[in-house]
Formats: sequence, structure tokens, C-alpha cells
Amino acid sequence: MPPAWLLCSYKLPRQPSRLRLAVWRRLRRIGALMLHDGLWTLPADAKTREDFDWLAEEIEERGGRAMLWESRSLDPAQDAAIAGLFRAEADQRYAALGETARQLDRVARRKTLSAQSLEQVAQRLRTLDRAFRLERRRDYFRAPGRAAAEAEIQAAMELLSTRTGNRARPGRLRAVGN
Repeated sequence: MPPAWLLCSYKLPRQPSRLRLAVWRRLRRIGALMLHDGLWTLPADAKTREDFDWLAEEIEERGGRAMLWESRSLDPAQDAAIAGLFRAEADQRYAALGETARQLDRVARRKTLSAQSLEQVAQRLRTLDRAFRLERRRDYFRAPGRAAAEAEIQAAMELLSTRTGNRARPGRLRAVGN
């Protein structure tokens, strides 16, 4: 049986524009993919349905209108193409996380780094770890870039842990998400 998709279309008042921006950010945060102008999709499951239900409620509370559907594609190639788009977007986000981890790793390797600077690097790594866990939750199709990003972040955390000893342990990646 082909996969089911949830679709969301909405309309908000033009002013204030911050409402449209807030909805757009929320859609991006839950990992929705824009198929066409104003038509967003997620793979259908209980969690994504709840995400879209909450979003629709927020839109209507703000004076807008939201319409939600569940559908199936008539063409398996379309399903594969949509899944590929989800993976490509996730890979871009994983690549950015990996690059940030490499930059922090380079900073942590500096020989003349103060304790305060090491703590700042540790804080940024904790933030990066949270961003990675968020990305895992919205990586619906297990993008191939996930493993590389996780390895980069883990390597940076281990290096920092070695440099700081027990003073400022940055923590560990937690197995959360898919």
C-alpha cells in the first residue's frame, strides 16, 4: 500500500505579517515540506497529524483558515520523489550541523584557549546537540547525512571532554527520534 500523506493549506490575514511568518516557522520546525504555494505535506502518522491539528487550531485562533487532508498518491514515483525531497532537506540541515561541529572542534583544539572559552564552546555544543535531536525528530525518511553529522558532533564533544576533564563536560548525544 502506498504511503499516506497529510496535507495542510491555510490562509491568514495579510496584516500583521508576523502571523504568516510564525506559521511558516512552525511548519519548518515540524519538518513539513512545501509542495506548492501554500500546500504543505508530512507523512501521515499520529504525531504528524497532531502537529497539523495544533497548527490548524493556532491558525484559526489568529483569524485564519486551515484545511487538512489525508491523501495517497496515484503514482509511486511521486511518493519516491516526495520522500527524496524530505531527505534532501534533512541532508542540508545535517550538513550545516556537521559543519558547525567541525568549526567548534577546530576552536576546541586551540592550545591557548581559556577556561571561559572552553565553557563557551561547551555551551555551543550543547545547543548543537539540541538542534541535532530536533533534526532527528523531523527526519521522517532517515536522510543519509544523519550519521556523519552525529559523528562530527560526538567527536567534538569527546575532544572537549578530553580538554576539560570533569570541569565542563558537554554531555552526550541521546538516542531520541527515529
